[in-house]
Amino acid sequence: MKYLFTRRLLKALRLLCIVNLSGCAVGNMDSTDYQFVNYAQTFQKPATIGSTDTAQRKTDLYSCGIDKNANLEDGSYSPSTAKPGETLQTVVARRKNIESCMKDKGYVIISYGECGPVKAPTGKCN
Repeated sequence: MKYLFTRRLLKALRLLCIVNLSGCAVGNMDSTDYQFVNYAQTFQKPATIGSTDTAQRKTDLYSCGIDKNANLEDGSYSPSTAKPGETLQTVVARRKNIESCMKDKGYVIISYGECGPVKAPTGKCN
């Protein structure tokens, strides 16, 4: 009798665990939580972090080798995207050249993590 009671109790606990676990939900898993600022916004002047002159930054980025037809405002431009026929080495070199040029112009590069997602920006990247 005692064995039967223990066995039923274990089955009930197992069922309770399954029901409890299947009811778990991860809150706030909206895909927009992971949309980060555009690449251009990661370049900031040290004295004006969060309020860097966006027009000047755009001019500087174009002069550092970004194609003048690239849209820097909508987030579609990525220096890590290969153009047809480009190798990984070419893409890496292009990104390094852009970032080196921008540093030479006095910019610092803020990481995407430091900028925060678009939905909850830190204020460091305008």
